[in-house]
Amino acid sequence: MSERKEYPLNITINNRKLSSVVIDQHYQVNHPEMNDDLIIELIKTIDNGIFPIENEKDGFEYFKVEPVEFEDRPYRLVLLMYVYEDFLGVINAFRVRRKQHD
Repeated sequence: MSERKEYPLNITINNRKLSSVVIDQHYQVNHPEMNDDLIIELIKTIDNGIFPIENEKDGFEYFKVEPVEFEDRPYRLVLLMYVYEDFLGVINAFRVRRKQHD
């Protein structure tokens, strides 16, 4: 399942102004509880955020954001940005367990 869907969305991530979100549909294989609308809502909550880039390859910057809280539930977003374009790519998105405090 290599389909990708693109949605217009003006957000700023790592001080870069982006105009769209491209969601890889791979998440549906293991996370059927997720959908594109929920992912868009999660992304809106990280607008203006600064996140460390974990890997760079061929102009793509890969990073994850966790936890992303929405309706009192934690999620992880696995994301990428391409240095030559103004979109945010969603590689994967799923619910995670709430971390217990010591």
